Amino acid sequence: MHQSMKAFLAAAAIAFGLSSPYALAQGAQENAVPATTQAIQPNDTQLTHYVSTYKQVAQAAAEYQPRLEAAPDDAARQNIIQEADQRLVSVVKQSGMSLDEYNGISLAIQQDPNLRQKVESMLQ
Repeated sequence: MHQSMKAFLAAAAIAFGLSSPYALAQGAQENAVPATTQAIQPNDTQLTHYVSTYKQVAQAAAEYQPRLEAAPDDAARQNIIQEADQRLVSVVKQSGMSLDEYNGISLAIQQDPNLRQKVESMLQ
């Protein structure tokens, strides 16, 4: 399973004030980008690509929210999380970004309020 992707989604949800199935399903220990991820200071082209990819990831993640909330037990939730995780990793890779680049930009957004504001403007 791609823990880095789940951790990113939770971190992005926190950074942007958005809801994420992972932010709701995972414990506080996973609500941050992993320490192995390095922040990337993106140029405008990378940032535009990131925002486009983020929209696709958020849309795909939102599709799992009702299923996650309706899951009858922890085992069912874990299965849904694993399925969503695989799909979201696929969405990022199909966009042409690597997980390292995607997570690195996400970390930079978390750490830099000006960059976060710029991305939030681009998302609207």
